[in-house]
Amino acid sequence: MQELHALLQQANVPDTAAVKAATEALQTRYLKSPKSVPALFEIMATSPEVAVCQLAAVELRKRLAKSTKSWTKQPVEIREGIKSKLLEMIAQEQSAPVRNGEARVVAEIARKELPSNAWPSLLPWLYQSAEAPAASQRLVALLVLFMVLETFVDGGAALTSQLPRIMGVFAKSLQDPESLEVRVTTVRALGKVAENLETEDSADLAAMQSAVPQMVHVLQQCLDAAHTEGVRQILDVFESLCMLEVPVLTTHLSDLVEFFVRNAANREQEEDLRVMCLNSLVWTIQYKRSRVQSLGLAKPLIAQLMPIATEEETDDPEEDSPARLALRVIDQLATELPPSHVFPPLLEQMQSYAHSGDAGHRKAAMMAFGVSVEGCSEYIRPHMGELWPFVESGMRDPEPVVRKASCITLGCLCEMLDEECAAKHATFLPLIMELINAPETQRAACTALDALLEVMGDDIGQYLPAIMERLTGLLQTAPVAVKATITGAIGSAAHAAKDGFRPYFEPMMRLVLPFLQLTEEGEEMDLRGITTDTVGTFAEAVGADAFRPYLAELMKVVVASLDLDQPRLRECAYIFFAVMSRVFRDEFGPYLEHTVPRMLTSFHQSEHDPVPGAPGDGTITGVNAPTFEEGEEGEDDDGFVDLEELNDSFLNVSTAVAVEKEVAADSLGELFSHTRRAFLPYLEQATADLVALASHFYQGIRKSAIAALFVFVNTLYELSSPQPWQPGLPVKVPLHSDVRKLVDVVVPNIMEAWEAEDDRTTAIEICQSLAGCLNKCGPAVIAPSWLETTCTLTHLILEKKSPAQLDSESPEEEEDEEASEYESVLISAATDLVGALANVLGSDFAGPLREFLPQLAKFYTPGRSASDRATAIGSLGEIIVGMKGGITPFTEDLLALLSRSLSDEEASVRSNSAFAAGVLVENSQMDLSQHFGALLTALQPYFVQHEGESDDVKTARDNACGCLGRMILKKPEAVPLDQGLPILFSSLPLANDHAEWAPVLLCLMQLLQANNPAATQHLDTILQLLHHVLANEPDELGGLLRGQVCAFVGQLNSQIPDKVRAYGLDAYVV
Repeated sequence: MQELHALLQQANVPDTAAVKAATEALQTRYLKSPKSVPALFEIMATSPEVAVCQLAAVELRKRLAKSTKSWTKQPVEIREGIKSKLLEMIAQEQSAPVRNGEARVVAEIARKELPSNAWPSLLPWLYQSAEAPAASQRLVALLVLFMVLETFVDGGAALTSQLPRIMGVFAKSLQDPESLEVRVTTVRALGKVAENLETEDSADLAAMQSAVPQMVHVLQQCLDAAHTEGVRQILDVFESLCMLEVPVLTTHLSDLVEFFVRNAANREQEEDLRVMCLNSLVWTIQYKRSRVQSLGLAKPLIAQLMPIATEEETDDPEEDSPARLALRVIDQLATELPPSHVFPPLLEQMQSYAHSGDAGHRKAAMMAFGVSVEGCSEYIRPHMGELWPFVESGMRDPEPVVRKASCITLGCLCEMLDEECAAKHATFLPLIMELINAPETQRAACTALDALLEVMGDDIGQYLPAIMERLTGLLQTAPVAVKATITGAIGSAAHAAKDGFRPYFEPMMRLVLPFLQLTEEGEEMDLRGITTDTVGTFAEAVGADAFRPYLAELMKVVVASLDLDQPRLRECAYIFFAVMSRVFRDEFGPYLEHTVPRMLTSFHQSEHDPVPGAPGDGTITGVNAPTFEEGEEGEDDDGFVDLEELNDSFLNVSTAVAVEKEVAADSLGELFSHTRRAFLPYLEQATADLVALASHFYQGIRKSAIAALFVFVNTLYELSSPQPWQPGLPVKVPLHSDVRKLVDVVVPNIMEAWEAEDDRTTAIEICQSLAGCLNKCGPAVIAPSWLETTCTLTHLILEKKSPAQLDSESPEEEEDEEASEYESVLISAATDLVGALANVLGSDFAGPLREFLPQLAKFYTPGRSASDRATAIGSLGEIIVGMKGGITPFTEDLLALLSRSLSDEEASVRSNSAFAAGVLVENSQMDLSQHFGALLTALQPYFVQHEGESDDVKTARDNACGCLGRMILKKPEAVPLDQGLPILFSSLPLANDHAEWAPVLLCLMQLLQANNPAATQHLDTILQLLHHVLANEPDELGGLLRGQVCAFVGQLNSQIPDKVRAYGLDAYVV
């Protein structure tokens, strides 16, 4: 006993080596022995040292949690003695940390004893203590109740029967007249009660719901008393309540949101408390988006958030401030709700604030626009003409804070609306260059320049000399932090200029290479990282030959940077390796031995504090519940992970390490894709590591790992010299044995991850990558074993019932409900997957299509957004192309839908409709000629041309040309060619969708070969058209079609050589 006491003392001294030695001795010599339980209890009860008592309590709880037999094998008198003494001790304990430790021991023993009713005195003692005169005694009772409830999170008959009594205790303690701690602990305990509730427990649920206003009242008391820990604990409870399927908060949600925003807006409150309230709004909107939407909370919320956004912020983007958090809430509204709920009220506020005389208000207007772009880009796109002057005037604002905000907003716009921003370069480049000249806006302006150059492409040519001259000058004089931004902008200039960057390449390398030798923490490391990225961009711009002289030396420097223990620098290094493999392909193979093992090592780092027994790499598969059936006492406990310690460790998660792993996963995919066979020695280990990351707690890592695994499958498939796959079931062309082996490891793990995936962007990645993999590798990837699972999980997305879409407030019927833009992207990704399934199954997709067709049709209803309607109809076109003649049984259903969608108000929907109608005519074995008249009438408006047409309108016309061509190919006599051909010619050449050249040219060639009089009278027009398509870029036609056209020209040359020569077609005669 004395030695155990001494070791516990030693484990508390501020000496790492001594603590380690003591901990080791405790684990090996004492804690695995059955006698450790009474010994630890004795020390906890008698030691005069608070720290030793506390540690004894901690170790006793862990020992009991690890092994049930460590308790049940104790003699009855020892167990009874511990239980009765424990309740006496805890009632008299003065030290709060020791009291907490003792309460946890009580809870752990209760978990073992209450199910068999072996501690009959515990609950009466708790009820009595909860009403004791002394507040400290009441607090102990509540603390124990909280911990007992926490331990029984999966329910338990012993507690369920007591719930009405427990709720009665809480009703009183929630209004404890003396102790705020009692009230806070009651709120925490109520949170645990809620986690045990089922929706059918109507009485208990009603009691829980009625307690919510009082729980909010306790939160207000904590805020008023600046009781930070209490605020944090209660907000954790509300976050948990938001995540539950049981509708505890439903009727109070509006009041709760109002409470959060009111306290966030109160400038009398401490800043960190205001930030907490704003964070609470972020997760409330995330977990309760359906309810927030149906209550129409976006408009009032935006009105209350905008004044907070006017406050001053620090320059450190890592530091949370009320203004920054208010903007994050607006961002969350924009990404979670339909844009029609968010952008109109936001625009109203922006216009009002933009005209304010106060610079803070004008800054808030600009920043609010910037953060809304991510979630509302498609909604905003058609209105950018009216919004550009707003950004432009912000860049000319007299106050630097507004000019800087405008630069940030332009960066957001470039990311989401690249084409629109590139088209405005003539307006914004001169403005940005002006702002670069002013020291106070220099850094923000360089960031905006970086973003604009990234999207400009060929348009940069005329500006490149002036931009490079200015940036080169700045690079030599600016402070280090600004140098990093300038270096990034130079990289974007190289990205836009491509080969045009060559004259600047050598001088720029001389300027930036010294930055790769920097070693000081902070800004110097940022500059070194960004320089690594920028040099990679130079390589892509100038190509392998120009960059080759630098490769070996740079690889040495970048590989050496991996030893600096800087996650951000390692991240830049991995991107650099991926870019070098893209530029040098096989030539990069010899460098893999210096890079891949280091990247795989990064996967095994921990993002959080170490947890005994847990793998530490972010995968949470090793968590064990305490075991109930074990071998002899003293068994190996190494497999046990303490849930409490695991939860605590996740309070300190390193985002930098998480992002490093994410980038490493992405880069591995690139390395295999480009170095091909050279990567094969690493494939097995890399696959095993990535498979483990598919269940990582951080969604960015899951997404990258899954994407890389699909790249692995695709690349190995390409290397296996595959025979072309054939559509249909059973699989006709099996995968190569190596590819089969890889697929058998990868696909089951991805399916398991997909089933549980609650992050939308990761679910989108899975759908898109799986669709791409199927289209490349054929049905054997999922058939037969995983076909049903794939269909089921895709159905769930289309029904909006996948984990990534559900919240506990989702209404049962939402046929016409608008979706957020992110939701629409997920739906679109799922329909891509449906198209891929049709492609690889061919006519065998008929069974699944019977289930999918009603779901897809549901997205073509009046209440749906333009993007949802376009997605639904676009998917039908892909399905028809995939199934070919197998689509015949569905012809009439599809025609009924297309007859409506061909006249849609939205050009993108009309475009997809014309394509789908054309391929239906081409592939269905039904004679559709009786519908040609109605179809031509519906298509007629597509051929009318107007000034200033959008790209979507032009594409719709191209698809209408393709549809007309397919009708002629199918049954020329059913088409009034004397009217149809002139209309077709007036719409050629095609503007955007060059794939439609196939039906257009094939129908014209077929008509001429048949000597059709309607076609022969337009012979000159057709020959002129053939010269146009052959003289243009060859990839506009594709090799197969080009070959067919040249062969046809050869035939004409034998019949009408003069005409062929007159139109310059003799050059194409084979």
